[in-house]
Amino acid sequence: MGRPKATVRDSYKTIKRLLPYWGRHKLALLGVALCAVLSSGVTVATPLVIADTIDNCISTSGGVSMDFTSMARHLALLLALYVTGMAAGWAQEIGICNISHKVARRMKSDMMARLLRLDVEYFDTHSRGDTLSRFTNDAEMIRDGMGQTIVQMVNTLVTMACMVACMVAMSARLTVLVCLSIPLVALLTKAVTQKSRRLFREQQDAAGRLNGIIEESAGGLLTIRTLGAEDEWRKKFDKANHEMRSAGERAQINSGILMPMLRLLDNSTYIVVAVAGGVMATSGAITIGVIQAFLLYTRRFLRPVNMIATQLNTLQSAVAGAERIFDMMDQVAKVESARKAPSSRRIEGRVAFEHVSFSYKDGQEVLHDVNLTASPGETVAIVGGTGAGKTTLMNLLVRFYDAKQGRVTVDDVDVRDFDISQLRKSMAIVLQDPTLFGGTVTHNISYGAPWRKKLADVKKSARKALADTFIERLAQCYDTELTQQGNDLSNGQRQQLTIARAIHSDAAILILDEATSNIDSRTEAQLQSAISNMARGRTCFIIAHRLSTVRKADKIVVLDKGRVVETGDHESLMKQGGKYKSLFDCQFAR
Repeated sequence: MGRPKATVRDSYKTIKRLLPYWGRHKLALLGVALCAVLSSGVTVATPLVIADTIDNCISTSGGVSMDFTSMARHLALLLALYVTGMAAGWAQEIGICNISHKVARRMKSDMMARLLRLDVEYFDTHSRGDTLSRFTNDAEMIRDGMGQTIVQMVNTLVTMACMVACMVAMSARLTVLVCLSIPLVALLTKAVTQKSRRLFREQQDAAGRLNGIIEESAGGLLTIRTLGAEDEWRKKFDKANHEMRSAGERAQINSGILMPMLRLLDNSTYIVVAVAGGVMATSGAITIGVIQAFLLYTRRFLRPVNMIATQLNTLQSAVAGAERIFDMMDQVAKVESARKAPSSRRIEGRVAFEHVSFSYKDGQEVLHDVNLTASPGETVAIVGGTGAGKTTLMNLLVRFYDAKQGRVTVDDVDVRDFDISQLRKSMAIVLQDPTLFGGTVTHNISYGAPWRKKLADVKKSARKALADTFIERLAQCYDTELTQQGNDLSNGQRQQLTIARAIHSDAAILILDEATSNIDSRTEAQLQSAISNMARGRTCFIIAHRLSTVRKADKIVVLDKGRVVETGDHESLMKQGGKYKSLFDCQFAR
């Protein structure tokens, strides 16, 4: 829908980008090629042996007679050729399968390396299901489509060259009749494959959308069932599933029409050669054995031609998948480390926002001329209504995005001049929705701080986060394996582990984005002392809607529609009677 029409030049460009992945395995590909040559040699040799068997082992003069000794030798030779061809074909398939899987693995590794460096903006505009589809469906299509096409290309080129030489040696006129079908095959293949590529791209895009819906429904299943939205979601899924079926049907029907047409051409050529050969045999121009060999060559000559035509059609699905993968890999990261980043040093945590303005892709301004400072060891609370720009402010500090105007500094250095890894390692973030990984409790607490994996350090961090009590009750304590996202724990327990992780990182700057909003009031009260201990001696930013959690902050910044409207501590802001007091009174009105 609205996508520019694919061109042959685009296909060549995409295939050219794929070739280096295969070029890493030159020796293995050479072995596959040698096996293909041997297999093709057997294919070419067997009709010659059959022709020689008919002409020399069977005599029709004075009645039919047979030289059984010579026949046995010829049959033994044929058996040896067939066994050799089978072994060569088997080795060829094993080789190309091994190479194809290595290529797919390498491509997925490159995709993951690129994915981990993409801006947050990419994930805001692409569904996780569509991204997953690029790693699975698209990469697998490249593996299967390219692998088989390479094998067929080698087999076809070698086989056709040898067969043409043998056929010319036996009968140039019959060879011309056989070769007349090649231009027709080329025209049919070109007509079908040009359309197939566009249709396969549509199929892959539809698969990405469907995977996105499946991933979203799996993640939000409890909410869907709670709201009774099963029918609505089923309709949404059915629509995407129908689009996937329709796109796949069009792609498969278009590609499937090629083989019947090629078979018709194949059979027509076979009949023409049989009739012409019969006429030539009656005049004594060729022998019966030559006719038999030619008929075998006709089948075997057109079969690889047809196969390569089919594989070129299949290749379009690989090209379509490759386009989607390269689309992702070609995304330009706008947020990158400075080329001359300052040398690694301990960050003190002095933060400043200087006349910062920011807007997302839609152009609507989220922050306007924001000025804010935080000294090392100071706790700054950022409050305001939904959409005021609180989280966006922290996204600029961490450099998930860069400010459009103004600058953000840490220790008087623009964050854009830092090495991103160094900058982010100096910060610990606790989000509203806790994120855990498959692995042990120890692994999750020490995640991001591999240099501090000693159990004693992990336990110390867990105690500060008040998580040690429930951890000790787990089956294997700190060695307990958690499921992905920690779904075997309560939401509060998951959040306690992420707070323990933040404590364990020993970062100079802490960012708590609604960190206790999903925890019950009793646990929240307990965690406030843990957060206070964690924030001591560090710069701490607290984003909160529940103003009870920010009363003790050194500085409270009130945002409204992307602007700083008030700054001060709790008492001074309450005395001002402005926006902060209004928010506070709304929450604690009796």
